[in-house]
Amino acid sequence: MKPRISCIIPTLNRGPILLRTVEQLIAQTSAAEIIVVDQTVSPDSETRSVLSGWNHEGRIRLVHQSEANASKARNAGAIEATGDVLLFLDDDIEVGPEFIAAHARNYLDPKVVAVSGQVLESERAVTTKLQFDPEDPDLGWIRFPKNYARRCCTSWMASGNFSIRRNVYFEIGGMDENYTRGAFREETDFAMRFLRAGYKFQFDPEASIVHLGVRRVPGGGARSWNDPFEIHHFIGDWYFNLKYLRWRNASLILWYSFRHLVASRRKVKRPWLAMMSAIVWVVALPVAAVRRLGGPRLVAPIL
Repeated sequence: MKPRISCIIPTLNRGPILLRTVEQLIAQTSAAEIIVVDQTVSPDSETRSVLSGWNHEGRIRLVHQSEANASKARNAGAIEATGDVLLFLDDDIEVGPEFIAAHARNYLDPKVVAVSGQVLESERAVTTKLQFDPEDPDLGWIRFPKNYARRCCTSWMASGNFSIRRNVYFEIGGMDENYTRGAFREETDFAMRFLRAGYKFQFDPEASIVHLGVRRVPGGGARSWNDPFEIHHFIGDWYFNLKYLRWRNASLILWYSFRHLVASRRKVKRPWLAMMSAIVWVVALPVAAVRRLGGPRLVAPIL
Protein backbone atom coordinates (compact mmCIF):
# COMPACT_ATOMS: atom_id res chain seq x y z
CA MET A 1 0.00 0.00 0.00
CA LYS A 2 1.29 3.45 -0.92
CA PRO A 3 2.26 5.35 2.25
CA ARG A 4 0.79 8.65 3.31
CA ILE A 5 3.50 11.34 3.21
CA SER A 6 3.85 14.34 5.50
CA CYS A 7 6.20 17.02 4.15
CA ILE A 8 7.85 19.10 6.91
CA ILE A 9 9.56 22.39 6.12
CA PRO A 10 11.21 24.44 8.88
CA THR A 11 11.68 28.03 7.73
CA LEU A 12 13.19 31.28 8.93
CA ASN A 13 13.00 34.69 7.27
CA ARG A 14 12.17 33.30 3.85
CA GLY A 15 9.92 34.97 1.31
CA PRO A 16 9.28 34.18 -2.36
CA ILE A 17 11.52 31.11 -2.56
CA LEU A 18 9.67 29.45 0.34
CA LEU A 19 6.36 30.14 -1.41
CA ARG A 20 7.70 28.66 -4.65
CA THR A 21 8.95 25.56 -2.84
CA VAL A 22 5.56 25.04 -1.20
CA GLU A 23 3.73 25.65 -4.49
CA GLN A 24 5.76 22.89 -6.16
CA LEU A 25 4.74 20.50 -3.38
CA ILE A 26 1.08 21.51 -3.41
CA ALA A 27 0.99 20.66 -7.14
CA GLN A 28 1.90 17.04 -6.40
CA THR A 29 -1.24 15.06 -5.68
CA SER A 30 0.76 12.39 -3.86
CA ALA A 31 1.38 14.79 -0.95
CA ALA A 32 -0.72 13.87 2.06
CA GLU A 33 0.01 17.06 3.92
CA ILE A 34 2.51 19.92 3.95
CA ILE A 35 3.55 21.31 7.33
CA VAL A 36 5.45 24.61 7.41
CA VAL A 37 7.07 25.38 10.76
CA ASP A 38 7.72 29.12 10.65
CA GLN A 39 10.27 30.57 13.09
CA THR A 40 10.13 34.07 11.58
CA VAL A 41 9.42 36.81 14.11
CA SER A 42 8.27 39.45 11.60
CA PRO A 43 7.48 37.89 8.21
CA ASP A 44 6.89 40.14 5.24
CA SER A 45 3.24 40.85 4.59
CA GLU A 46 3.03 38.97 1.27
CA THR A 47 4.58 35.76 2.64
CA ARG A 48 2.40 35.91 5.77
CA SER A 49 -0.72 36.48 3.68
CA VAL A 50 -0.05 33.64 1.23
CA LEU A 51 0.89 31.12 3.91
CA SER A 52 -2.11 32.06 6.03
CA GLY A 53 -4.37 31.72 2.98
CA TRP A 54 -3.05 28.26 2.15
CA ASN A 55 -3.44 27.27 5.79
CA HIS A 56 -7.06 28.49 5.82
CA GLU A 57 -7.79 26.57 2.60
CA GLY A 58 -6.30 23.38 4.06
CA ARG A 59 -3.50 23.20 1.50
CA ILE A 60 -0.86 23.41 4.22
CA ARG A 61 -0.66 23.32 7.99
CA LEU A 62 1.12 26.39 9.33
CA VAL A 63 2.85 26.02 12.69
CA HIS A 64 4.52 28.98 14.43
CA GLN A 65 7.55 28.55 16.66
CA SER A 66 9.08 31.44 18.60
CA GLU A 67 12.55 29.89 19.07
CA ALA A 68 14.82 29.82 16.01
CA ASN A 69 15.91 26.20 16.31
CA ALA A 70 15.75 24.03 13.18
CA SER A 71 16.01 20.78 15.17
CA LYS A 72 13.11 21.76 17.39
CA ALA A 73 11.13 22.85 14.32
CA ARG A 74 11.60 19.46 12.66
CA ASN A 75 10.46 17.73 15.84
CA ALA A 76 7.45 20.04 16.09
CA GLY A 77 6.51 19.21 12.51
CA ALA A 78 6.88 15.50 13.18
CA ILE A 79 4.59 15.72 16.21
CA GLU A 80 1.96 17.54 14.15
CA ALA A 81 2.22 15.12 11.20
CA THR A 82 -0.39 12.45 10.52
CA GLY A 83 1.36 10.62 7.67
CA ASP A 84 3.00 7.21 7.81
CA VAL A 85 6.21 8.71 6.42
CA LEU A 86 7.85 12.03 7.32
CA LEU A 87 9.61 13.88 4.49
CA PHE A 88 11.93 16.64 5.73
CA LEU A 89 12.82 19.46 3.35
CA ASP A 90 14.69 22.75 3.27
CA ASP A 91 12.93 26.03 2.56
CA ASP A 92 15.07 27.04 -0.44
CA ILE A 93 14.76 24.17 -2.91
CA GLU A 94 13.28 23.26 -6.27
CA VAL A 95 11.67 19.86 -6.86
CA GLY A 96 10.33 18.06 -9.89
CA PRO A 97 6.68 17.00 -10.34
CA GLU A 98 7.38 13.39 -9.31
CA PHE A 99 9.55 14.19 -6.31
CA ILE A 100 7.20 13.06 -3.53
CA ALA A 101 6.20 9.99 -5.52
CA ALA A 102 9.89 9.05 -5.81
CA HIS A 103 10.21 9.02 -2.02
CA ALA A 104 6.89 7.23 -1.56
CA ARG A 105 7.53 4.27 -3.86
CA ASN A 106 10.56 3.22 -1.82
CA TYR A 107 8.21 2.42 1.06
CA LEU A 108 6.34 -0.18 -0.96
CA ASP A 109 9.26 -2.34 0.18
CA PRO A 110 8.60 -3.04 3.89
CA LYS A 111 12.35 -3.40 4.48
CA VAL A 112 12.96 0.28 3.61
CA VAL A 113 12.89 2.37 6.77
CA ALA A 114 14.34 5.68 5.57
CA VAL A 115 15.28 7.29 2.27
CA SER A 116 18.15 9.68 1.71
CA GLY A 117 17.52 11.83 -1.36
CA GLN A 118 19.90 13.37 -3.87
CA VAL A 119 20.88 17.02 -3.38
CA LEU A 120 22.03 19.03 -6.39
CA GLU A 121 23.39 22.55 -6.43
CA SER A 122 22.29 25.11 -8.99
CA GLU A 123 24.58 23.72 -11.72
CA ARG A 124 22.84 20.32 -11.32
CA ALA A 125 26.02 18.31 -11.83
CA VAL A 126 26.02 14.64 -10.77
CA THR A 127 28.74 12.05 -10.15
CA THR A 128 29.12 8.27 -10.07
CA LYS A 129 32.42 8.27 -8.14
CA LEU A 130 32.78 7.20 -4.50
CA GLN A 131 35.84 7.77 -2.32
CA PHE A 132 34.61 5.83 0.73
CA ASP A 133 32.37 2.87 1.41
CA PRO A 134 28.96 4.62 1.54
CA GLU A 135 27.80 2.31 4.34
CA ASP A 136 30.81 2.94 6.60
CA PRO A 137 29.13 4.14 9.85
CA ASP A 138 32.21 6.06 11.01
CA LEU A 139 33.43 7.81 7.88
CA GLY A 140 31.09 7.10 4.98
CA TRP A 141 29.04 10.21 5.67
CA ILE A 142 32.04 12.56 5.37
CA ARG A 143 32.80 12.10 1.70
CA PHE A 144 29.59 10.65 0.33
CA PRO A 145 28.71 12.85 -2.67
CA LYS A 146 25.26 14.33 -2.17
CA ASN A 147 24.94 14.50 -5.96
CA TYR A 148 25.58 10.78 -6.39
CA ALA A 149 23.68 9.30 -9.33
CA ARG A 150 23.31 5.64 -8.35
CA ARG A 151 20.99 3.88 -5.96
CA CYS A 152 22.74 2.40 -2.91
CA CYS A 153 22.60 2.04 0.87
CA THR A 154 24.45 4.76 2.74
CA SER A 155 25.27 6.14 6.18
CA TRP A 156 24.69 9.68 4.84
CA MET A 157 21.58 11.81 4.88
CA ALA A 158 20.80 15.49 4.59
CA SER A 159 18.02 16.97 6.71
CA GLY A 160 16.92 19.03 3.70
CA ASN A 161 15.86 15.92 1.75
CA PHE A 162 15.22 12.73 3.63
CA SER A 163 12.20 10.69 4.60
CA ILE A 164 11.60 8.15 7.35
CA ARG A 165 8.80 6.03 8.72
CA ARG A 166 7.16 8.11 11.43
CA ASN A 167 7.31 5.45 14.14
CA VAL A 168 11.06 4.98 13.59
CA TYR A 169 11.70 8.74 13.76
CA PHE A 170 10.26 8.80 17.26
CA GLU A 171 11.93 5.51 18.19
CA ILE A 172 15.30 7.17 17.45
CA GLY A 173 14.29 10.26 19.44
CA GLY A 174 13.95 12.71 16.57
CA MET A 175 16.43 15.53 16.17
CA ASP A 176 18.58 16.50 19.15
CA GLU A 177 17.48 20.01 20.12
CA ASN A 178 20.92 20.73 21.60
CA TYR A 179 21.84 21.64 18.02
CA THR A 180 20.43 25.15 18.28
CA ARG A 181 19.57 27.68 15.60
CA GLY A 182 21.04 26.49 12.30
CA ALA A 183 21.50 22.98 13.69
CA PHE A 184 24.91 22.22 12.18
CA ARG A 185 25.59 18.46 12.42
CA GLU A 186 22.05 17.66 13.61
CA GLU A 187 21.49 15.45 10.58
CA THR A 188 24.68 13.44 11.07
CA ASP A 189 23.88 13.04 14.76
CA PHE A 190 20.48 11.63 13.81
CA ALA A 191 22.11 9.37 11.21
CA MET A 192 24.54 7.99 13.80
CA ARG A 193 21.71 7.12 16.20
CA PHE A 194 19.71 5.64 13.33
CA LEU A 195 22.61 3.44 12.21
CA ARG A 196 23.38 2.30 15.76
CA ALA A 197 19.77 1.19 16.09
CA GLY A 198 20.46 -1.25 13.26
CA TYR A 199 18.84 0.61 10.35
CA LYS A 200 20.10 1.72 6.93
CA PHE A 201 19.34 4.65 4.63
CA GLN A 202 18.25 3.83 1.10
CA PHE A 203 19.81 6.44 -1.16
CA ASP A 204 17.57 7.20 -4.12
CA PRO A 205 18.88 9.61 -6.80
CA GLU A 206 15.39 9.91 -8.28
CA ALA A 207 14.25 11.61 -5.07
CA SER A 208 16.21 14.69 -6.06
CA ILE A 209 16.12 18.36 -5.10
CA VAL A 210 18.00 21.41 -6.33
CA HIS A 211 19.29 23.32 -3.32
CA LEU A 212 19.50 27.00 -4.19
CA GLY A 213 21.47 28.07 -1.11
CA VAL A 214 22.81 31.46 -0.11
CA ARG A 215 24.37 32.18 -3.49
CA ARG A 216 20.98 32.15 -5.17
CA VAL A 217 18.80 33.11 -2.20
CA PRO A 218 20.75 35.37 0.18
CA GLY A 219 19.64 35.76 3.80
CA GLY A 220 17.35 33.77 6.02
CA GLY A 221 16.74 30.06 5.85
CA ALA A 222 16.32 27.18 8.24
CA ARG A 223 20.10 27.15 8.55
CA SER A 224 21.18 30.72 9.24
CA TRP A 225 24.87 31.69 9.20
CA ASN A 226 24.28 35.30 10.12
CA ASP A 227 25.73 35.73 13.61
CA PRO A 228 29.43 36.64 14.01
CA PHE A 229 31.62 33.68 13.03
CA GLU A 230 28.65 31.32 13.16
CA ILE A 231 29.21 30.42 16.83
CA HIS A 232 26.22 28.03 16.87
CA HIS A 233 27.81 26.02 14.06
CA PHE A 234 31.09 25.71 15.96
CA ILE A 235 29.24 24.61 19.10
CA GLY A 236 27.16 22.11 17.15
CA ASP A 237 30.27 20.68 15.50
CA TRP A 238 32.06 20.20 18.83
CA TYR A 239 28.94 18.75 20.43
CA PHE A 240 28.81 16.17 17.66
CA ASN A 241 32.54 15.42 17.97
CA LEU A 242 32.27 14.89 21.72
CA LYS A 243 29.47 12.39 21.16
CA TYR A 244 30.92 10.36 18.32
CA LEU A 245 34.71 10.64 18.12
CA ARG A 246 36.46 7.28 18.37
CA TRP A 247 40.15 6.45 18.07
CA ARG A 248 39.67 5.01 14.60
CA ASN A 249 38.04 8.13 13.18
CA ALA A 250 39.23 10.99 15.43
CA SER A 251 42.04 12.36 13.28
CA LEU A 252 39.99 12.51 10.09
CA ILE A 253 36.88 13.97 11.72
CA LEU A 254 38.84 16.63 13.63
CA TRP A 255 40.71 17.61 10.48
CA TYR A 256 37.44 17.72 8.55
CA SER A 257 35.95 19.91 11.27
CA PHE A 258 38.92 22.30 11.37
CA ARG A 259 39.15 22.58 7.60
CA HIS A 260 35.43 23.23 7.21
CA LEU A 261 35.04 25.83 9.96
CA VAL A 262 38.48 27.42 10.22
CA ALA A 263 40.59 26.65 7.15
CA SER A 264 38.02 26.79 4.36
CA ARG A 265 39.08 28.32 1.06
CA ARG A 266 37.13 31.50 1.81
CA LYS A 267 38.77 31.95 5.20
CA VAL A 268 42.29 31.04 4.14
CA LYS A 269 42.11 33.88 1.62
CA ARG A 270 41.31 36.19 4.53
CA PRO A 271 43.88 35.36 7.27
CA TRP A 272 42.20 37.61 9.83
CA LEU A 273 38.96 35.68 9.35
CA ALA A 274 40.74 32.33 9.71
CA MET A 275 42.43 33.55 12.90
CA MET A 276 39.16 34.73 14.44
CA SER A 277 37.46 31.49 13.42
CA ALA A 278 40.22 29.50 15.10
CA ILE A 279 39.59 31.42 18.33
CA VAL A 280 35.84 30.78 18.09
CA TRP A 281 36.55 27.09 17.36
CA VAL A 282 38.46 26.83 20.66
CA VAL A 283 35.95 28.92 22.67
CA ALA A 284 33.05 26.78 21.43
CA LEU A 285 34.51 23.59 22.92
CA PRO A 286 33.63 24.20 26.62
CA VAL A 287 30.12 25.35 25.65
CA ALA A 288 29.63 22.13 23.71
CA ALA A 289 31.08 20.14 26.61
CA VAL A 290 28.45 21.57 28.98
CA ARG A 291 25.71 20.53 26.55
CA ARG A 292 27.24 17.09 26.22
CA LEU A 293 27.31 16.65 30.00
CA GLY A 294 23.66 17.72 30.18
CA GLY A 295 22.65 14.98 27.77
CA PRO A 296 20.70 15.10 24.49
CA ARG A 297 17.33 16.81 24.14
CA LEU A 298 15.25 14.28 22.22
CA VAL A 299 11.54 13.78 21.68
CA ALA A 300 9.73 11.05 23.55
CA PRO A 301 8.63 7.93 21.65
CA ILE A 302 5.02 7.98 20.43
CA LEU A 303 3.14 5.06 21.94
